[in-house]
Amino acid sequence: MEQSHPVVRHLPHRELEIRRCWIRDEEFRAICTDYEEADRALRHWQALVCDGDEKQRRTVDEYRCFLAELEEEIVAHLDRARSRREGDDPAAVSYTR
Repeated sequence: MEQSHPVVRHLPHRELEIRRCWIRDEEFRAICTDYEEADRALRHWQALVCDGDEKQRRTVDEYRCFLAELEEEIVAHLDRARSRREGDDPAAVSYTR
């Protein structure tokens, strides 16, 4: 994964987690690839949109919604991975007497 990947650019505060999941998880890589392709398409359509062209505006809006859905999926994936790591970390376990 490159530094300029749209997921890293959009969620820079979670870059380390993103890179960990990218290395370990094929499903996560697929989601990130979908995000990258949708981001590229959104930028393409944004460059083409003409004033008053409702169809192009709807297409841009659809890509924005799709990116938002993918971002939610990415964040949920990162949160689950974090929970698993913290659950596996003996230092994260609290003991009661």
